[in-house]
Amino acid sequence: MEDKEKSLEMKLEKELKSLDADMPVQPTPLIQRVTNILKDNPDFQRYFKPICVAFGPLHHDDSPNSKLQRGEKKKLQMAAKYIEYSGTTKEVFYSNVMAELNSLKECYEYDSKQIGTWSDEYLAWMFLVDGCAVLFFIDHVATKNLKALGGKDDLLTYLKLDLFLLENQLPYRLLQILMSSCYRVPRNPPLVEKYKNEYPPAEVFEASITKFINKNVIFMKKDATGQLPQPQQHSKILNDQTHQQQQQRLQQQLEIMVDQTQHHQQQQNRERDPAHLLELLWRRMTKSEKDKESDGTMSKGISSNGNPGGKNRLYWSKFRNVKELKEKGISLEVSKSSSVRDISFQEYFFMATLSLRSITVDDFTVPKLMNLIAYEMCPDFENKLEITSYVSFLDSFIDQNEDVKELRHAGVLHHGLGSDEAVALLFNEIRKNLVPNPKLHSKLKKRIQRHCHTSVSTYASQLYHTYFSSPWSILALLGALLGLVLTAVQTFQNPPTPAPGPSH
Repeated sequence: MEDKEKSLEMKLEKELKSLDADMPVQPTPLIQRVTNILKDNPDFQRYFKPICVAFGPLHHDDSPNSKLQRGEKKKLQMAAKYIEYSGTTKEVFYSNVMAELNSLKECYEYDSKQIGTWSDEYLAWMFLVDGCAVLFFIDHVATKNLKALGGKDDLLTYLKLDLFLLENQLPYRLLQILMSSCYRVPRNPPLVEKYKNEYPPAEVFEASITKFINKNVIFMKKDATGQLPQPQQHSKILNDQTHQQQQQRLQQQLEIMVDQTQHHQQQQNRERDPAHLLELLWRRMTKSEKDKESDGTMSKGISSNGNPGGKNRLYWSKFRNVKELKEKGISLEVSKSSSVRDISFQEYFFMATLSLRSITVDDFTVPKLMNLIAYEMCPDFENKLEITSYVSFLDSFIDQNEDVKELRHAGVLHHGLGSDEAVALLFNEIRKNLVPNPKLHSKLKKRIQRHCHTSVSTYASQLYHTYFSSPWSILALLGALLGLVLTAVQTFQNPPTPAPGPSH
């Protein structure tokens, strides 16, 4: 008992000394394991483990697993091609990685069972192989040069999913070291001649990374015509392209990609460097296209007790379903933005429109969504729980399969899980483990609640849906009105003949 007390006292003394030393807060979130709040749920465990390839040290010991052996072989092949085509020797890559190995190790939450079990030399080679493979894969997927990757569609698709697992992340600084170590862009076929000297390899890689991240955004937005892009089948995404098509596309797109990346980098220069690829995806999905701060303040009159307390006090409650919103005169539409922060609610007299991000839910997007949520839950990652809060907000409208059906018809939700009921169950299960930001969307919720509490809106909405919700109801109403008009006209033109009076 005394030993336990002494141990606790020593731990407390260590924390007090760290406070006295005024230690700075870690500027970049550490790569760490998913919180047990999510991992302890047996339905979610499969979303956090690599399916094809283990990147980095946290799952490196899983490689002997037969499930990962196929992917490990492909990883070595891609790393070898990266080095072969780069014009730089593996010794130069190794030397550059070893020079910053200590800072790379500090990017991980220390785990003696993982990083502490390997020598610096082994860890440097691990980083070199994994980082080179990641960059080679991203660049060739972004430029749709999939012939050079080889392998079957399923392997490449699962490899892409493994890149966005929280526990499978590589430090972004590692990727920067490997990009800047190249003499030329390690691409097969080689980069077209006119671009070899015009753009440094690092800039070309940054452009490919930006394009790759944009292609993996879960939330879609309308294009210039106001239409949503159709969800692509993953087998089609990985279709091979001919050499001529690759060169033509590269010539047309490379300048645009690099210009966009330079602009993107200028914006990010005001921020710290991203910790890893998953954070880049998080930034892309949470950056408001209006470049405004999201609603981060609690609206006056919102109370957590849920009991009405006055005329102007409105409270957010979980709507029973999307049908109830329609009954209150609120229709759903797809936002023109792909950011979860850009949610709008517009009122038009007794009607209203709620604009939401269009989200795709299938076996390939759910793991990314869950790992983004897990990243937001990391204690050293400062954020407003934007992804978590949006999923929770969307779940407030989903109770059963009919709600999912309404969201599908509105274009807000696309899924490939087999049935609407499966989607409803998934959202309801995810919601049990989420703690959203209570301040986020508070003003929006207040406006929706105010609209729903207006009796005029309810009556007017019922009238609208009864007589104007479809062409047939409008035609029926017009027919009835026309009948009344014709009857009135006929009555006016042919007034009833007065009965003859009594004869005298």
